[in-house]
Amino acid sequence: MPTADFFHRYLYALSEIHASFDLEATQNAVVRNAVMLYDACGANLMLFNPSEENLLISASFGLSEAYRTKGTISPRKSLGETIDRVPVIVRDVATDPRVQYPEATIKEGIRCIVGLPLTATSALVGALRLYFAQPREFTPEEMASLQALSLQAGLALKKAFYFASMKAAVSDIQRMPSTDLKEAMQSLLATVAKYGLARGSGLLMRDPKTNTLTTVVRYGLSQNYLSKGPVLAGLSLGEVTTGKPVVVSKVATDPRIQYKEAAAAEHVAAILGLPVRIGGEIAGALRLYYPFEFEPGPDYIMWMEHLAHQVGIALEKTQLMIKLRERADWYEDVLRDLER
Repeated sequence: MPTADFFHRYLYALSEIHASFDLEATQNAVVRNAVMLYDACGANLMLFNPSEENLLISASFGLSEAYRTKGTISPRKSLGETIDRVPVIVRDVATDPRVQYPEATIKEGIRCIVGLPLTATSALVGALRLYFAQPREFTPEEMASLQALSLQAGLALKKAFYFASMKAAVSDIQRMPSTDLKEAMQSLLATVAKYGLARGSGLLMRDPKTNTLTTVVRYGLSQNYLSKGPVLAGLSLGEVTTGKPVVVSKVATDPRIQYKEAAAAEHVAAILGLPVRIGGEIAGALRLYYPFEFEPGPDYIMWMEHLAHQVGIALEKTQLMIKLRERADWYEDVLRDLER
């Protein structure tokens, strides 16, 4: 049973984890407090990278650089807490086949590992792993506190992801006058996919004459997938016609998907479609593509709607810039005529 001292330290840890909107500060608070709470020799916070389907160490405490850079971490070959979404305990690193790099782990002085899945809203974020120098057992109360800590870490990360994504999106839009417009839009779509934990994203613009959608900017999608055929606004998903977000949680069986074979070849298992407005008119759609089946919660959808709104603002700014350039040319013609 955890002691009163443990609960005091636990409350302090939670206050540190939730103290900042800054993503880096939040991640560092998670690993630092996890080590101190459970007397571990180190901890890693690993974020899922959907585009390459691996885990990236985003924050670490108490571990050497050599161990942190030992190699690519596979969700399937390493522990498996992110695949099954349940805590995993490796009681003996030397004999457990779930340890992907046993030699490097033993060399680091690690004998026991606890892996905890991390979620933010309904999306899988990654894992929190704690490392111990000696084999140890965990009481049911300790496991409950570990799972509660991972839950709180996920909630703190959700908040930090939201603010980081909005900050990055606004920065992309502000840079637009000084950079190539398509490059700026691609950067914005990369921001959407990265923070939305998606494999890729695409901006599709609607042609009112043909009622088709054309992908004008993309991130993380192959040319083969983009050239699969015409995307009909009335048949594909429906976010453009309804003006509301559309979730396809299982691409393989959903009748709204026009090109199921192409989606399977692209490893797209779920899609979220969001209408993009210029002024009050729906101009197209922002779509996020996921390599896993996914049923986003209302918080996640609201978050992505805000990012879709930022994409609409970027398009409005593009229109304004074009008009200003045309107006500048008109003024130059007038001035030339007056000077003659």
